[in-house]
Amino acid sequence: MRISAIIFDCFGVLVEASLEPFCNKYLGNDTERLTQVKSLDDKACSGTITYEVYVEEMAKLAGISVDEATEFLDRNPANRELLNYIGTELRPRYKIGLLSNASDNWLEELFTPEELSLFNDTVLSFEHGIVKPDPAIFNLAAKRLGVQTGECVFVDDRLEYCNGATKAGMRAICYKSLDQLKNDLSVTLIGESGTNAT
Repeated sequence: MRISAIIFDCFGVLVEASLEPFCNKYLGNDTERLTQVKSLDDKACSGTITYEVYVEEMAKLAGISVDEATEFLDRNPANRELLNYIGTELRPRYKIGLLSNASDNWLEELFTPEELSLFNDTVLSFEHGIVKPDPAIFNLAAKRLGVQTGECVFVDDRLEYCNGATKAGMRAICYKSLDQLKNDLSVTLIGESGTNAT
């Protein structure tokens, strides 16, 4: 089936992720607290607790102030090089989606209006009560773009989420760098028009 849409994860791909560095700095290898973080993150991303409650609980686990936790967790600089590549090389050829496990909508803070206009649609988990890697959220993202899952490539930095996309019928690329993404997209998309699609 011909690829007609490319869907990107947000944190760790389009912008730098802050949760893993936060855990590395404040929690180290404390398995019990890391398990609590996973539970908190799942609750926030599914919309069962607010982001404010999430940050308060994260601050308690880390033994720091809410302000310090907020400042660290809100540090997500955009991957401008990738966004430029999407705008110049991918957007003219494919529908572009954004699919993120997110506990609130920060898109206008993370991206410029021009960058946001690159996306034909966005799906944020907390708004729908479904989180990756549940295949249902990948089906939803495809439906909102007006395509079938088999027409989509999903790009995420976490293998478990890529596996969820694959189970839903998408092709998936585990993101490590822009050069690696370009190479993997070339392999995935080559032959569709008789030339290298990237």
